Amino acid sequence: MDSINYLLSIETRGIKLGFKRTRAIMEACGNPHLGLPAIQVAGTNGKGSVCAILANILKAAGYKVGLFTSPHLVHINERIRINGKPISDAEIDSFIQIYKKDIEKIKASFFETTTAMACWYFRKENVDISILETGLGGRLDSTSICRPLATVITPISLDHMEILGETLKEITIEKAGSMKKDVFCISAYQKQEVAVTLQLEAKRKGTPLHFINASPLLPINVNIPGEKQKENTILAISVLDFLKGFTIPDAAIEVGLKTILWHGRNQILQKKPAIIFDVAHNTESIMCFLDYYKSLNISGESTLCLALYLKKRIQDIVPQLEHVFQHIICTQTKGHSPMPANILGAHFTPEHSTEIIKDSTVAIRKGLEGLKEDSGMAIIGTHCLGPSINEIFKISFDSL
Repeated sequence: MDSINYLLSIETRGIKLGFKRTRAIMEACGNPHLGLPAIQVAGTNGKGSVCAILANILKAAGYKVGLFTSPHLVHINERIRINGKPISDAEIDSFIQIYKKDIEKIKASFFETTTAMACWYFRKENVDISILETGLGGRLDSTSICRPLATVITPISLDHMEILGETLKEITIEKAGSMKKDVFCISAYQKQEVAVTLQLEAKRKGTPLHFINASPLLPINVNIPGEKQKENTILAISVLDFLKGFTIPDAAIEVGLKTILWHGRNQILQKKPAIIFDVAHNTESIMCFLDYYKSLNISGESTLCLALYLKKRIQDIVPQLEHVFQHIICTQTKGHSPMPANILGAHFTPEHSTEIIKDSTVAIRKGLEGLKEDSGMAIIGTHCLGPSINEIFKISFDSL
């Protein structure tokens, strides 16, 4: 636990973009990223889902698969998995004991350190392939130090604008930084401005770029609900066509999709009344969640429990939220840079039924109190709601 507490302590160093420290920490632990067979997934929304789907299909095909995602819901261990099983406390402790002096000397950030630890662990355990979720952007993200077998770009939209840029073009250029010369890149269907920018960046870099035309009408049987997850699935399956040296039968794809577990994505915590948990945290992902929630056709009143990070912008979708949810509880979490509950609450109109409850566990319990059998409740906005969900509903996010 001391090693995990140490990792949590260096999270206060914040986000540090660039490769200088990543290269240094990788070199300190033997450059485990070099030659590591990997697929890198960048984009705005759906990255984690695409990573999880790819990993589960490859696992079903008999491969030993490393999976690196972020952020975590309850335990840091969730970020680094092999065949769905999180890295053990003992392995984390081993890495920190060996390389703590290097981490301190380099002043590596939390994400730089966990990226190096993931590559170290995957190399140590001799995985057949690893799936790496890009943390932020792509051009200067730690995961982009790897030379993957293929890169993937999920739909790009406005997010992390204080870091990546104020315009869609600027953000796209940052995300396109994950592309490599002569490494195939498969992109989801994108808005025209994004697609044009990606094509220009691919040409400049010498990257073979392929767009898929995702259609939610295709018969996709995936064990994550929602139409948007069908599009994520189509993107993940398309990647397999460009993966040389791996044999993935149709039967493995079918099993992988049927058995996929990915927590916090339209996750049904309870059926009657319906209680759904989703980590949707920006305008695009919240709109996708609303589409899914409305498809449940809940006849009674609905309650929303919402927590967001400080920099998130939701002004444009407040009318939709107020239309779908008769009661809104604004709360905050203990994670990095939470939006104070009272500031979040100020987004909503005074006439709407809105409560401010700072403690997220208390807020969720309050929302549960008024539910009838035909009611519905959504708990959304950030991975940092994970501990409260875990405590109230006794759900573990460890196993996949």
